[in-house]
Amino acid sequence: MSQKPRNKLSVRVPRDTLVDDSEDGPLILGILDLSLPCRRFVVEHKVAEVGKVSVTAEFLLRFVKALGSCSEEDAQTFFGYSRREMAYVLAEVEEADYVDRVEGRLTLTANGTGLFQPGSDDPLIFEVERNTARIGLDLLSLAPADSRSPSVFELSLPELPLADPAQISSATDRVPVQFRRHFRELSPRMDSVAAARRSLYSIDAVRAEERFTNVVRVKLVSTGMKPMQVEVDLSDWRSDHELADREAVSRSVVQITERLGCSRREDDVDAYRLLIELAPEYLNEWTRRDGLSVERFYRHAFTARGDVRADRQTTPILGSLFTAENARRLLEVANYGLRRTKHPSPVLFWTVPQAPLWGSTSIMSEAVDQLRDLVMRAGDFCQVEAIALTAGKPEPWIKRGFTGWRESQSLVFPGGFEMLLAPCGFVAASVHAPIGAPSGVPVPLGFASFDPRIVDRAMAMLAGQAPRFGLNEALSQELISPPVSLDPET
Repeated sequence: MSQKPRNKLSVRVPRDTLVDDSEDGPLILGILDLSLPCRRFVVEHKVAEVGKVSVTAEFLLRFVKALGSCSEEDAQTFFGYSRREMAYVLAEVEEADYVDRVEGRLTLTANGTGLFQPGSDDPLIFEVERNTARIGLDLLSLAPADSRSPSVFELSLPELPLADPAQISSATDRVPVQFRRHFRELSPRMDSVAAARRSLYSIDAVRAEERFTNVVRVKLVSTGMKPMQVEVDLSDWRSDHELADREAVSRSVVQITERLGCSRREDDVDAYRLLIELAPEYLNEWTRRDGLSVERFYRHAFTARGDVRADRQTTPILGSLFTAENARRLLEVANYGLRRTKHPSPVLFWTVPQAPLWGSTSIMSEAVDQLRDLVMRAGDFCQVEAIALTAGKPEPWIKRGFTGWRESQSLVFPGGFEMLLAPCGFVAASVHAPIGAPSGVPVPLGFASFDPRIVDRAMAMLAGQAPRFGLNEALSQELISPPVSLDPET
């Protein structure tokens, strides 16, 4: 007789960390592009280029060096020179101040001795020539900076702060020291052929010219266990050995990223509740009576990292939408959603969260353009608008990254709430708030979906607030779901 198996009871043990040690790993929270102020300088300088003496003079110098001192007759006899030939060779080395002639004896001068480098029997000379270099240096570390024409969007990016404003006014005075320090790096740009044989002899004058900007790509990296603690990764901008010469830039980046930290807002709970309202079926597993179990959903988002598929309409999003991985997921969700819909809309709405430096990366501008292209092809539209919805005046890079924007006079949605909506196509929503600690860098957490139910709820949610953003009738109409056409034969 078999016994009926008893149901097992499990006790949930509280976690000390957000994820287990075995699950931990790097987490890219976001990407920032920051403007680095630079300037072109004209540097008048002299370079010493290694050359060789004539063959006859070289043999004579070697002979005198080997003997320490010799008579003119000994040298003439050794080489078999005629009196005229000997006079010619002696004139060359004496005029160059390589040999002293005293009472018919030859000895090397200090300059002549200096021609022989340690370990070498070949006498070398240095030919000094005047040069003028036009170089670009950043104004924080005065290290070499590439000069290229930035895009209109890049010109609007936030600028790295200067530790001391006097750095700009005193830059010209500091250029000679830095030019000498970085001469080996700059020399190939000025003359790639002769660079290896040249050394800097003197710096005669420096003149400042026009300013320009470089873009510093900053990767914000944390871990699954401590997502609110970030480290700055500049490897996409410069290599390790180059960063060693640009410590002032690194310090400025750290200074600006320290502004990202914040404490939990009172309305963060309401922001997570909006996620549940949008996707109750998807978030059911992580929903409690008092709202979303943020830490449990966070763990799922960190460990799942599943690909978007036709049978997986909703995928978790952890970190900014403007990281390479999340941008890829977003485009995949958009592709599925736009292929499914019969009623694409020629407009994208992006509710911008109250998060410092949100969208300050060219990835945002590129993502907006790519999404517009997808919608344009799906609906055969001539033009697709991308509208940023902001509480208050938008940042300059947001104005440049979108085709238009609408401002509300006060918060419409909770401060940390972000939502991208392509009506009848797809939606992405997340909350920017610290996770695992009362304060720290906000950790965007949410989902992207092409589930028609979630898209319809997002349309209804935004339509209810359209007047507060000042959306006109045409834009508001795009948020109304088209009527479902019924087959008369069904």
